[in-house]
Amino acid sequence: MAIEMSSPWIAGPVGAAAGAALAWIATEYNTRKTYRNVILLLTKSADDFAEMGQVEKALSIYDQILKDVPRLEPAVRGEVRFKQGLSYYGQSFEGARDTNLRRAVEAFEEAIKLYKPEKHPVEHAQAQNGLGMSLVRISETGGEGWSERAQGGQGGQKEQNLKLAVGAFEEALKLYAAEARAQEHAQTENNLGDAYLLLSGLGGGDEVATANAAENLKRAIGAYEEALKFRTLEDHPEDYAETQNSLGRARMSLAQIEDGVMREALIEKAVSSFKAALEIRTADSQPEERAETQTLLGQALVLESEPQVSGSEIHWADREGLKMAIEAYEEALAVRTRESHPEEYAETKNLLGRALVILSGPASGPEDATNLKRAIRAFDEALTIRTLESSPEDYAETQNNLGIAYRNLSKLENREDNLERSIWAYEEALRARSGGAKKKSGEKEKGGEEKSEEETEGLGGVGGE
Repeated sequence: MAIEMSSPWIAGPVGAAAGAALAWIATEYNTRKTYRNVILLLTKSADDFAEMGQVEKALSIYDQILKDVPRLEPAVRGEVRFKQGLSYYGQSFEGARDTNLRRAVEAFEEAIKLYKPEKHPVEHAQAQNGLGMSLVRISETGGEGWSERAQGGQGGQKEQNLKLAVGAFEEALKLYAAEARAQEHAQTENNLGDAYLLLSGLGGGDEVATANAAENLKRAIGAYEEALKFRTLEDHPEDYAETQNSLGRARMSLAQIEDGVMREALIEKAVSSFKAALEIRTADSQPEERAETQTLLGQALVLESEPQVSGSEIHWADREGLKMAIEAYEEALAVRTRESHPEEYAETKNLLGRALVILSGPASGPEDATNLKRAIRAFDEALTIRTLESSPEDYAETQNNLGIAYRNLSKLENREDNLERSIWAYEEALRARSGGAKKKSGEKEKGGEEKSEEETEGLGGVGGE
């Protein structure tokens, strides 16, 4: 039943109509069918508010229904709680993130209990998917977990939340498959891939953690590929682009774990995924999404073009891939400006500088000097955002890359000055990584000798972090 915005029920939380209707239901009317229909009418009015972006009004109606009507049927209460969960999840992007996500988790968990899968399979699956999405968002933003299912769990809180999200998505997928709900199935597969992708980034750098990361990345790739069976270019282009973008990210991450032929194949497939996403994510229709994909494409092209180290020899890759990566970063920076997207701007500037350093190769001619100076400018621009105080790890990474650029430039011109600048940048990176050394910014160690590559760069001096 459609609700016109002129309906008196729409007055909900801002007038007396909803309160009067609820009081009537609670005290005088006993016909269950009509009672249920009026509740659903009020719920629909709240849905209309939510769709208009007036989420506080929607939540007020949901809260009023739950407060004023005793003995709600389980399925009706489940629907109200599910809608509350969606509203709280949406509100988490606007403010009070942790509080709204906690309330979303609580609402979805109650809806899951009220929607019995044998009676309401689709609704149960939707609530499971909502719970999983909320737990993934908690993990992405660094919030704490509040799920009842987490009690007594082992491992870090972020990992626990993600594992609970995986379980929720997998439960939803069983029901969507049984009910032949293709697009909901695809969305949930995409969400499952996101959870596995986040899981792959947890843990240390030992062999066990690396093996777990590889396994989670393979599961993420499998989930994204499953989603693409339904999210086709022809029928669902924007969803197709979203999943291709995520699939490329997972393939690129796995490529950094694998080696040899497998690594090469994964990078090639990642590049193909990003290019497929860019067919849909045009500069006119989706500028921010396109900038994200262009940045990822640049990273994949750099991986594909990085020099290979064999013993004491460095084999420099074909420069065309690096030039394409630089073009991708520069296009992204037309959208990722310092004013509008400062963190993304700094990230892309750092990546641009790194690509330019690699492009300069062994630093043997005027063209290489030009590229190194461009890289230095890019790193300096990144450091206007990546400060020691606000983001010490990112600051250290960019300072380390700046040190490499100055050191390489010293081979071509102004050797002494550029070596001094290189040493200063390396010392800044070490200061940030040590949690703030006693030396003040700008001080040099006595003797002014350049540190070894192992001390300062940690990656053999080829390309920085």
